[in-house]
Amino acid sequence: MSNNRYRRRPKVRYDRIIGVAAIFIVLIIILVSCCKSCGKDNDKEGGTTSSIVPTENKNSKKDNDSEIKDDKNGDSSSDNTQTDLSYSTISAMPNEISKGDQILVNSDHAYEFPVSEESGEIVPIYEYMTNSYQAKDYEISLTKNTILALNNLMDAFYNETGSTELMVVSGYRTKEAQNEDFESGSSEIKGGYSEYHTGMSFSLSIWGDSPYYYENSGIYSWIAENCAKYGFITRYPEDKKSITGVEGKQYQFRYVGIPHAVYMYENKLCLEEYIDTVKNYTADGEHIKVSSDSKKYEIYYVPQNPSANTEISVPSDKSYTISGNNVDGFIVTVEL
Repeated sequence: MSNNRYRRRPKVRYDRIIGVAAIFIVLIIILVSCCKSCGKDNDKEGGTTSSIVPTENKNSKKDNDSEIKDDKNGDSSSDNTQTDLSYSTISAMPNEISKGDQILVNSDHAYEFPVSEESGEIVPIYEYMTNSYQAKDYEISLTKNTILALNNLMDAFYNETGSTELMVVSGYRTKEAQNEDFESGSSEIKGGYSEYHTGMSFSLSIWGDSPYYYENSGIYSWIAENCAKYGFITRYPEDKKSITGVEGKQYQFRYVGIPHAVYMYENKLCLEEYIDTVKNYTADGEHIKVSSDSKKYEIYYVPQNPSANTEISVPSDKSYTISGNNVDGFIVTVEL
């Protein structure tokens, strides 16, 4: 009994426990390291996959930016940029729609004669003409502005060719005189509807030549090719009868002002077409832009108020002119 009572307790081997624990800890560290490594690899693969989408988006955005840039370049290269103009307003009375250099007179739009023909606007050519051309007689008359512009055109023609053989054979006509021509069969246009009433339209002939009327050939083609620079158009082009209602007349010219004539010439428009075209350009929108002889112009349209005076926006710090179109509104011309 005494031997059992005094039996020795087994000795705890702490060194073995520590060794096992150390091995266990090492295993845990290795396992954690493996897990982190796997996680990093997964992250890498996920990053590559996810980076494809941003790359595509990035490229897509780049393409969009490029398209936008191209559009902007297109706008900046066009001549439709709006000039920064400050405006004030003036009032035009209803009867002023039939006054000005750009009025349209044809079979649908009668000329509104002034109350008095003694207004001083129509004057004999001989009072102001230069020696570079001729007039049929002392009765041939036009507006003074038309004569002065015609002088510039004919002087330039003389300097170019040395010829003084062009002659003005028709100018301003009264309603009565036009009716006489219509009734005699020498004109297809009734009194009241003739361009000649304006005092801005005239016919040319070649002195001593046959045919009698001016033709766009030889040295005289210079007139048709250059008259727009001086404010003139061929009133009835050969290929516009369906629009003007009048047979082509190479010899009949009309003063409309330099920027308008240049625009019509460059765009191959007759006056009827131009009047319609201008309506697409308004004071607060795009303007027609014309450059001629180092001068720049802008042109826009203002519709007439049918029941009262028309309020017209005009530049407050630029030179401008206003003309009625004798149809439905006003044309504003700005010199920049």
